[in-house]
Amino acid sequence: MPAALAHPAPTARSPLVGWLAVVSVMAGIFAIVTVEILPIGLLPSIGDSFHVTDGTAGLMMTMPGILAALSAPVVTTATARVDRRTMLCAFMVLLAGASFLAAAAPAYWLVLVSRVVVGVTIGGFWSIAAGLAERLVGRESAGRAKAVIFSAVPLGSVLGVPVGTFVGEVAGWRTAFAVMGVLSVLVWAAMLVVVPPLPAAEALRPRVLGGLLGTSGTRRALAVTFLVVLGHFGT
Repeated sequence: MPAALAHPAPTARSPLVGWLAVVSVMAGIFAIVTVEILPIGLLPSIGDSFHVTDGTAGLMMTMPGILAALSAPVVTTATARVDRRTMLCAFMVLLAGASFLAAAAPAYWLVLVSRVVVGVTIGGFWSIAAGLAERLVGRESAGRAKAVIFSAVPLGSVLGVPVGTFVGEVAGWRTAFAVMGVLSVLVWAAMLVVVPPLPAAEALRPRVLGGLLGTSGTRRALAVTFLVVLGHFGT
């Protein structure tokens, strides 16, 4: 999803620093994906802790998905003039806060509040991070950088969630969320160090998004994505 419609060439920086910035963005998506679907392996223990049914505990998965879908276009347009680095760091702070809140929540409704924050973070971070590869390493390496960034999705699914579930079974589900809070703080610190200032190149207006939805290709792509994700998580 385009966070800015024009991407100025990155300033002269060490290639190593540029790739470290790419890795930090990948780590951010890894943390987000892991926190998003971590409850899948912990729902029974979370439900038992708060004496809620499995269906009620399942709201921990439903709410972030809905909020992510709603917040992505809103956040993209509302923060279009804000430095992209600032927004990425802000979303990692939100993710850390949501994870710590879930870990310490004395009542289930506070856990759901933390999941609302996770949903906003998912929509906002993705809408920005997806288009940063070229600005971090240059056009000639943008393809590889995108591959690295998006590798965080399967890594979070097949590595982050099982490890988080294991931690939850050994030390309790609250510990698993606390660990993710610490990881989010570490990613935030890394971004502050290696991601350069990324001023918005051009404000993205709501009518631009509306125009994209008006094309048949975009609508088909969204429909296919919706069905694939629905089938994946349903299975």
